[in-house]
Amino acid sequence: MAISEDRTTIGVFCGIAAGPSARYAQVATEVGHTLAARGHDLVYGAGGVGLMGAVARGARAGGSRITGVIPAFLRDREIGDELPEQTVLLVDDLLERKRLMIGRADAFLALPGGYGTLDEVLEVVSMAALGLPVGPLVLVDVADDWTLFQAMVDEIQDRGFARRTPLYHRAGSADEALDIVEDLLPAGRRLLTPGRL
Repeated sequence: MAISEDRTTIGVFCGIAAGPSARYAQVATEVGHTLAARGHDLVYGAGGVGLMGAVARGARAGGSRITGVIPAFLRDREIGDELPEQTVLLVDDLLERKRLMIGRADAFLALPGGYGTLDEVLEVVSMAALGLPVGPLVLVDVADDWTLFQAMVDEIQDRGFARRTPLYHRAGSADEALDIVEDLLPAGRRLLTPGRL
């Protein structure tokens, strides 16, 4: 699963947009700093702009090893001029990007983002719901950003389209999110299965 044998790799899902206020980039930077300070490595979508860039720069400043995964057709649009030092893996399409990121991460944090972020989050949620091996997922709120997503999940479960099983957590800060991940992966490698939460 992970890139290294001795360190936990955290996959971070987030957008290339900066968000509606400077607080979003601040939290993204804190996520990068915090995962690096706790000795974790980062795998993400290789963007150098928006929240992706803020996470990567925060992680790099803290000494984290970074792997970015990006489709060739998005390279010019998302990498930008401020990409921190990292290993960049070029892939053919968004599906391959998502699969590679998920396959290389021990756990996942999701900051607010657009359609791609939602797609990545739903992939991990679906895998966990099906009992497939996938690391725990923590949704990081900046300004209650995941409330509508939570309402949608609750509605799907209320209507009987999915079992009422907790498949992710929510956190209000980088420290809280990493606390959750580290609690769920005490040995750095334990996988989530439905009902584990």
